[in-house]
Amino acid sequence: MHTSSVTDGVRPLPQGDTADASALPLFHRACARLLHHGPEFAGSVVRRIRAEVPYYADPVLAPPDVRQTVGTGIHHALAAALDPARIVDVERYTRELGIKRAEQGRPLDEVLHAFRVAGSEVWTGIVGVVERDRLGDISQLVHVAGLVWKSNDRDAVLVADAYRQVAEGIGSRHGERVRLILTALLETRDDPAFALDAAAVLDLPPDGRFAVAVVQATPPYGRVPGTAPEVPGIRILRHAAGHRDVLVAHLADHPLDTLVAALDAQASGRALRIGVSPVAHGLGNVARAHDMAQLALRTCRADGETARLDSRLPDGLLVSRPDLSAELAHRVLRPLYDLEPADRDTLFGTVDVWIETGGSAVRTARRMLCHRNTVLNRLRRLEQITGLSLTRPRDLVQLTLALDAHRLLGAAAALGHDER
Repeated sequence: MHTSSVTDGVRPLPQGDTADASALPLFHRACARLLHHGPEFAGSVVRRIRAEVPYYADPVLAPPDVRQTVGTGIHHALAAALDPARIVDVERYTRELGIKRAEQGRPLDEVLHAFRVAGSEVWTGIVGVVERDRLGDISQLVHVAGLVWKSNDRDAVLVADAYRQVAEGIGSRHGERVRLILTALLETRDDPAFALDAAAVLDLPPDGRFAVAVVQATPPYGRVPGTAPEVPGIRILRHAAGHRDVLVAHLADHPLDTLVAALDAQASGRALRIGVSPVAHGLGNVARAHDMAQLALRTCRADGETARLDSRLPDGLLVSRPDLSAELAHRVLRPLYDLEPADRDTLFGTVDVWIETGGSAVRTARRMLCHRNTVLNRLRRLEQITGLSLTRPRDLVQLTLALDAHRLLGAAAALGHDER
């Protein structure tokens, strides 16, 4: 005889297992008596499961068919006790129930907990009916107890295996669906209905705060990390695309700085460049944030750099229209390329430092280890060559943007179509 719980039911011990021959007839009589009281006994098993397994006691979380599955499982188990050929029914039912609970998304730990409680209650029922109905010497049951619990353990493995096989398949299908939805979300604009569907599949709030980061590896040695950084309180979904990863971060109430700090740590010292979008309000704006992150990435000037677009919007403007940026660099800086390279680099370096120090010739001189008058002479020479005046705000803006375009796009921008 083979008896054990099947999550919400029981299963018999095969007749072929070794047990004291004198104990089996008593065991069989007890199982027959319980089979006669099937619905009543099943009710007691259900009550025990609900009393000891909080998940099954919760009317919202518990499977709605617990009473039915308990009754069916007990019937199969006790019937197989009287007819060993029906053990195949118990095998089938055990697997079907494991599959069903997996498809319902019930936690495996809770399923197995209920399984063990049901097994214990069935054994208690067998002992109780022998004693209450005076079916025989209750001490004889000790000879089958070991085989009953061994059978229970085997069936727990059977349920868990069936559950895991299904769960792996569901997880794989769900993962593929998430990947496809995430890919579409990064490209889809002005479609509120799709954003709501995507929010449901991705388990994200449709009106939340999001940011997108694009992580790019620099060949030949750069490799994308392969995983998203773990940031407490921020959920990050990763979309892999060759030498690039796209990360969609649900910021919740956290500032963008928190995400950027984690990305900085990931990029530091590696052949990686990362572009980060400004905060996007609502899942429907993630596609636009993706565009912004790609734009930010294009403003990176060296490996190991994380570029926030909201911190370098002028650079973003320049790389968004490289044709106009190149034209600006050509018109402003082209005359400087008639100078010797060393002379030209000195003028570039001087005006760069002068702009960074807030237009202070004194601080520029200290930084470049030269005299203040040397700095002023270089700046005047730059004005003469370019025809711009550093005292006129519009000219200064034009020069600054031209220099930024030169750094972002390279010397070819300033040279235009010249073959140099």
